Amino acid sequence: MAKVKIQGNASGTGVLTVTAPNTSTDRTITLPDSTGTLLDNTSTLDATKLSGNLPAISGASLTGLTAGITEVDTWRLTTSFTGDVTPLALNLERVDNTTSGRIGTGMSVSSGVWTFPSTGIWQVEFWMTSYISGDSAEVIGWLQSTHNDSTWGEDAIMDNFIQQTASTNTFTTGYCSSVLDVTSTSTHKVRFKVAKSNTSVTTYGDTNQNATYMRFTKLGET
Repeated sequence: MAKVKIQGNASGTGVLTVTAPNTSTDRTITLPDSTGTLLDNTSTLDATKLSGNLPAISGASLTGLTAGITEVDTWRLTTSFTGDVTPLALNLERVDNTTSGRIGTGMSVSSGVWTFPSTGIWQVEFWMTSYISGDSAEVIGWLQSTHNDSTWGEDAIMDNFIQQTASTNTFTTGYCSSVLDVTSTSTHKVRFKVAKSNTSVTTYGDTNQNATYMRFTKLGET
């Protein structure tokens, strides 16, 4: 029969006390058939010694964490137009294809001026597709913003050209984006502007697919 031996330390003077809990139930502690050291709440656990299925950990009580992307909203131009506009205001719709997705409340727009649903760090993206049966030295789209609901500045620009390569329409698509610190939803807003050197250039809109469109993504808190 194996035996249990408790061996003192010749250099120590303290008394090691093993205390029983307040229980009326018999308990059995089974020692492993190996050499090792008992751990306590100050011990460092070697991660390489972990094995088996670990218990699930709840993050319900964790603090200082963000929820990730909480707002994504995509809108598009539904009808083509010719010429320049400031701002781009007519024939806009939230993308509504069967498989289209959106996260959060989403943007609102009035007379071409866009209002954010909440403060935060926002990325605003603008794609513009244009065409003409001819040439145009410049096809320009701007992303503009205001911090006081009055004065507008140009945050980003796309500047393309069209050189006709066939006897039919020649297309071009441009892109620009900006990351904005929206500290107030009542004063911090955006709009889009379109201009061409050849005013016969058509800005392409489509209600079934994204040709000229804009996307708003909240990246985090301000």
